[in-house]
Amino acid sequence: MYIAESMTASVVLLIICMLCWGSWANAFSLTRGQYRFELFYWDYALGVMLCVLAMSALMAPGSAVFHGAMDPAHAGWGILSGIVFNIGNVLLVAAVSLTGMAVAFPVCCGLALLIGVGLAWRIEAAVPAVPMAIGAALILLSMIMDAAAYRAISRNVAASARGIIIAVIGGVFMGAFPPCLQKALGDPNPLDPYAAAVMLGAGILICTILTNYLLMRRPIAGGEPVSFAEYFSAPVGFHALGLLGGAVWAAGTVLNSIAGDNVSVAVSYAFGMGGVPVAALWGVFVWKEFRNAPKRSYWFLLGMFVLFIAGVAVIAWAKSTMEMN
Repeated sequence: MYIAESMTASVVLLIICMLCWGSWANAFSLTRGQYRFELFYWDYALGVMLCVLAMSALMAPGSAVFHGAMDPAHAGWGILSGIVFNIGNVLLVAAVSLTGMAVAFPVCCGLALLIGVGLAWRIEAAVPAVPMAIGAALILLSMIMDAAAYRAISRNVAASARGIIIAVIGGVFMGAFPPCLQKALGDPNPLDPYAAAVMLGAGILICTILTNYLLMRRPIAGGEPVSFAEYFSAPVGFHALGLLGGAVWAAGTVLNSIAGDNVSVAVSYAFGMGGVPVAALWGVFVWKEFRNAPKRSYWFLLGMFVLFIAGVAVIAWAKSTMEMN
């Protein structure tokens, strides 16, 4: 079983996690708006489950998940972490469709960062409170800079009250994900990080099965209902993209879980929020979202990267200092 035993190894895993968490949505973008997100999500959830099982089998064949040795209570926390994340993720997408990234991301992800890191830190204070708070604040400011960059190119800056409410609720659910995962990894009888990732994937799949049909019939962000007939008639390539998107996100999540088992979930989740600036990079260089942007958009983007790097540097320094003492 591969376990990250040093801060350096954990940071490498978390950098890869950032790339995965910031890149999975490209799979949906590649459908060019021809595949509804509610349909894409079936493939996405299946891709998550298949990937966490495959990575666990390859990297940790001795994991408790394959030997029926998991503590039921801790397994339940792992499944719950997947359920609450999934609800938050769906609400985030709905909020983006109603208010745009400039409003939805800082509201939902910023709130999730504050709640998730704060509660996970309370469970395990692996880093002193002051540098943890400073680092999280800098990362939050980087998200606000990202939002300002998108707002500068947005022609429609109006944000619906419904969209903001959905973003807030989504942030609360996303913020509940790290402490639930922390409980799954905590004493006594903790899950190993691979078993925790599999339980998280199971929670996402269970939640999707229980709720996604309802969302197909009553889309939370509005629009016409969609049917399973549309899902089964979709091109094979769209299904492949959904599976790929889920697998990319899941790969990052397994690595985040491995790193979190070493550096704490609070630290690993704060690092994982690097997915936001990574997504912005895709927007700049691949999707050309800033093609005709005013100069201030690029200054906001630069500020986003500087603030994020500063935030994770503060947290990493504090963690490494603790390990040396």
